[in-house]
Amino acid sequence: MERDVTSAEMLSRLNQFIKEREEEGAEGNNTTNWGLVKFREGVIEDEISTEEEEIFEFIKNIKGKYQPSSVNRIAHSIKIFFQWMHRRGYTDEVLVKKFPKKLISVPKKPIVTFTEEDYAKLKKAAEGTDFYYLIIAGWNTAMRLIDCATLKWSEVDLDKKLIVKKPSKTEEHETVVEIPMANELHDVLSAMSETRSHEFIVPHLAFKALNGELSRYFNRLLEKNNLYEKGKTFHAFRRTAISRWLSHPNADILTVRHLSGHKDVRSLFPYFKPSVDKKKMIMDIMG
Repeated sequence: MERDVTSAEMLSRLNQFIKEREEEGAEGNNTTNWGLVKFREGVIEDEISTEEEEIFEFIKNIKGKYQPSSVNRIAHSIKIFFQWMHRRGYTDEVLVKKFPKKLISVPKKPIVTFTEEDYAKLKKAAEGTDFYYLIIAGWNTAMRLIDCATLKWSEVDLDKKLIVKKPSKTEEHETVVEIPMANELHDVLSAMSETRSHEFIVPHLAFKALNGELSRYFNRLLEKNNLYEKGKTFHAFRRTAISRWLSHPNADILTVRHLSGHKDVRSLFPYFKPSVDKKKMIMDIMG
């Protein structure tokens, strides 16, 4: 690089880049621009220039303020910004092509799931309440809490034993999931259909979920059964269902992706551990 870019100039370019991304509605705008805004705060507060050491020091300092995944997003946003600066001719080379791995590495977290014993315990505790449906739906469909709670009768085909729903988290890319019903869930919904009186299967659960209150109520149930303290929330049902599906000898990761509604199959990689028998089956096919 022929000349240094001052802190003031970098701040100006950073503001320009953020504005352009917002105007263009760039893909990944929310997470990337969040990272850029956090970097801008550092540029203003610490007068960061384009010196590599200053950039690394900034990342090192924020590691104590944010989760590792958030630090990684900020680092990724900085790299995108520096690539843009180079394309525009503001620098002669891309600044900070790569961050030291130890700076941005995200430790692997264990996948927390419910056991068969947990499931039986929760069903017994919730018997006679609307949470009973919620627990069975979560265990058998991998749907998130809000999607189980806001399920509508129009999204349920009892004759075909099929649920067809657009997950709340994936509306932006128009994903619709089709989930065949397990017998246990089909029996529960069939019984509930005899007294249906609203478009939502369980109206008051739907309203609590839409108001952001339902997780708090469900966590109380977990606490009463000594499960919440182990880091298990309703979302653990989603992880449990995915793990159970992928553990089946005939399961394939692409089919499970369609069941779970994940946009990117890579989100399922932490769950996928093919058995020795499955590996042998592949080798037998290959001869």
